[in-house]
Amino acid sequence: MVSTDVNAPERKRSSLTVSSGLLGLSTILARLTTLVVMALLARGAGAEAVGYYGLATLAASFTAAALSIGLPTYLTRDVAAGLVSPPEVGRIHCGRLAVLLLAAGVAYPVSLLALPAPIRLGFFLFFLASVLEQWNETAWVLVRGTHRAWVEPFTNTSVGLALVAVCAADAWLGDGLAFGDAAAYVVVAAIVRSGAAFLLVGIWRAVRAPGRLDIVRHARRSLPYFATDLLGLVYFRGDVAVLALFVTATQVGEYVSAAAIIGPAVQVAASMGVGALAYAAPRIGAGAPSTDDPLTIFTFFRIAGQAAAGLIGIGLPIAVAILFGGEGRTTLVLASILTLFLALRFANFGLSAILLAHGRASSRLVVLVLSICASVGLNLLLDRRFEAYGAASAAALTELVVAGSLLWFVRIGALVRPVLASVGYVAVAAILLSVLSALASPTAVAVITGGYFVATAALSFLYQRRASRRVPQTIGESA
Repeated sequence: MVSTDVNAPERKRSSLTVSSGLLGLSTILARLTTLVVMALLARGAGAEAVGYYGLATLAASFTAAALSIGLPTYLTRDVAAGLVSPPEVGRIHCGRLAVLLLAAGVAYPVSLLALPAPIRLGFFLFFLASVLEQWNETAWVLVRGTHRAWVEPFTNTSVGLALVAVCAADAWLGDGLAFGDAAAYVVVAAIVRSGAAFLLVGIWRAVRAPGRLDIVRHARRSLPYFATDLLGLVYFRGDVAVLALFVTATQVGEYVSAAAIIGPAVQVAASMGVGALAYAAPRIGAGAPSTDDPLTIFTFFRIAGQAAAGLIGIGLPIAVAILFGGEGRTTLVLASILTLFLALRFANFGLSAILLAHGRASSRLVVLVLSICASVGLNLLLDRRFEAYGAASAAALTELVVAGSLLWFVRIGALVRPVLASVGYVAVAAILLSVLSALASPTAVAVITGGYFVATAALSFLYQRRASRRVPQTIGESA
């Protein structure tokens, strides 16, 4: 049993900008570096290689989540609160490494039996790299929320940029980036990150401190986070898992590539959602100004989502041509469909912030379960017939279920019409995209659909600005 009578030393807290903003920026940069590596891999080894890469990281994500039983999320909260000491974190971190390496050892013979010979070693190395990246989560908890929070984004970003440079040099000097070479570079980068995390946050020092670990107590306290972590992973990665049941690795790679292009914008929306949660929280005090305006929050996210979808749609042809070359036609079409998903996802982040700000976190969990059911069901229904296009369409349709569920639990009548209007804008874009797909090239479809989103965002912004100016005038006249 562990000695829990010794309090963890008080941690010097950082500003919200350092602890949240830099981490969000680091995540965006990590997604961008991953996208570049995937693009180099697609150019050198084809979309099939990207598909196997996506399946390896998917398998690793589910394996790590199942074996971690919510410990990373639990420690992120309780270490910051001073309820878990650094020596305990160090022992848990080392114990997780043993468990995850054991899982990797099991995965290797499975890959030998299930995969083609040229893919086996690279698939295992990608799996191992992803497992190591997720192992780092229990090391970084010692600096998150402190004045040393910059260490995590600095390490991840610098190693990521070095990885991109090495992969680009290999692609430039050789005949493209091979699958096995990319896997070797990625696993080396993961080892460097893991070693840096172990040394820079002081895990080595924490492990040497005296004391014992009550792992049963920590496991029991982490279980409530386990369900949320696993459900979240199923929601965000379940579409790839279902798609892989019906299509080849090449088609999985094309879909994963398209989703990677949209991914950084989704991360921006998630970061904005954190800020909106603080803005939406009801203020206490008679003299405090009321900023709890759900309509303002939702409108902001709706317009931002339309603008993001439009700008990405217009830039897609150039981005796909640069990243994937002449092999990116299918990726371009899939990414165009996913801009519909992006517009809806932005708006739903606004609704989610409103829901959480009103103290309905349990309802958010119900929404997550409904979203997973919708995602899995729609993918099972559409992927068999429409393959990767079905998965992209299912992603957009799932957001309709999310919007309806959030609106039901928020129970704010003033939001009904704006939400329906937001869905209507996207429905028109979907019809426009479908009609143009039969008449024009994928490049023209992406640009025209993107232009539509930009136009609707600009008109909505001008209308809201005019309406906000009209309100003070009305108040002045009535006074």
